[in-house]
Formats: sequence, C-alpha cells, structure tokens
Amino acid sequence: MNKIRGLPPEVREPGPGVELGVEDGLLCQLIHSPEFNLFSKSVVFESNFIQVTKPGDWMNVCEGSTTMILGVTSSVPSLPLPNILLMANVTWPQGQFSTGNTPDSAPVITLSRILPLKFVELQICDRLQRILRIRTVTEKIYYLRLHEKHPETVFQFWIRLVKILQKGLSITTKDPRIQFTHCLVPKMSSSSTETTPESSLLLSSQPSESFMLLETKQTSDSFSHFSGRSQLTADRNTDTAS
Repeated sequence: MNKIRGLPPEVREPGPGVELGVEDGLLCQLIHSPEFNLFSKSVVFESNFIQVTKPGDWMNVCEGSTTMILGVTSSVPSLPLPNILLMANVTWPQGQFSTGNTPDSAPVITLSRILPLKFVELQICDRLQRILRIRTVTEKIYYLRLHEKHPETVFQFWIRLVKILQKGLSITTKDPRIQFTHCLVPKMSSSSTETTPESSLLLSSQPSESFMLLETKQTSDSFSHFSGRSQLTADRNTDTAS
C-alpha cells in the first residue's frame, strides 16, 4: 500500500462550548483526571458562579478570589439527559478568573458535591441578575450568580437546561445502539440553521450494553473512594514535570 507523506497532523479547532468556557473546563479536567476517573466518556457542561445570600440582598458569600463551578454530566454516556450534578469550589490566584485555560493561572479546585439530579431542584431564581437556585434532598439551598465574565449566552444555556430537566424529552430510550448528539451549545452546520433545545441537550455515545454495565459498576466503585479525595491544582502538568 502506498503511503501518503508530508500531510500535517489533523488539527481540530475548539468548539463553541470550549470558547465560551462551558466545555472541557477545570471541572471536566478534574473528574476525568487519574485521581478521580469519573464519567470519563461523558461530556461535562460547566460554568463559573458566585455564591450569594438569600433573595433581597444578593451579597457575595465568599471573597472575590473564590468562585464555584457548577456542572452537569451523565453517569452513562448513552443517557438522553444528564443525571449528575457537580459542584466545586475554586480559589483563583490574586483574584484572577478566565473562562478559558491559561498557563499563567493556577487555581486550586476542590470537588465538593456529586449529586444525582433527581435529588436536586434546579430553578431560575432571577433572570436579570442571572441567579440560579439549587435545593438538595437535604434541604440545603444555594443561590448562585453566573460570573460576570460569562456572556449572556451562557445563562441562556442554563435556562434551556432547567426547562428540559423540568419538562423532560420525548426521547426516553436508553438503547445504546441509538446515537445521540449532545451539546447545550448548538453546533450549526451548513445544512441546518435551527437547533431545538431538545436536540441540543442530548448526550453523544454509542457504547455496547456490556460497557454500560461496566461503566455503572466503575462509577459505583469510584463513589466509595470519593471521600478521600479533595484537591487538584489546575497546573497538573507543571507539578508532574517537577
């Protein structure tokens, strides 16, 4: 067979979700890291928030250098909807914040919550202030304001997510042979100019049934060891090299 030489390696441009800072971010890197190795085949949708007090004041709970990352993912990639809520606290050096990953910042991220979404009530509390209200099964309530450096588009994605989680989808099958396309961030193509909220939230995957069972078991095993793991710095590669 003749070999074609001189072709450069394929370079994939980051998708719109990466550019907006809602995909492949710090939280995704954390749970997919060897220390946690959770939901490695699943997409993570995440954003940075500031925790605020109860309605009326909207005062920041923590100092300016501390933010909270809120994310959703799926325990099994072929599920048509995310079923896991992730929460992490992030301390930024000298108050820095960026929606992208930059080598000059080394935030410390602490994974604080992994909750099944069925035990969480997620609501839009204040659209103008871009505030979400989260209530857990233990009646713990969080008010989270989307970070000011996120564009308005990102909050619209959270509104879309809340609506879909409340109303559900017409597609409820979990047949792994059916391929879904997931993204809260629409990926427009030349042949399509419209993306419905339902179609843009589905999770992409095509695993076998045996793989799904194995993934579920591994997830269960990972949860049993979760309590002993806490912090991960974003400059992991630098630490490894040293």
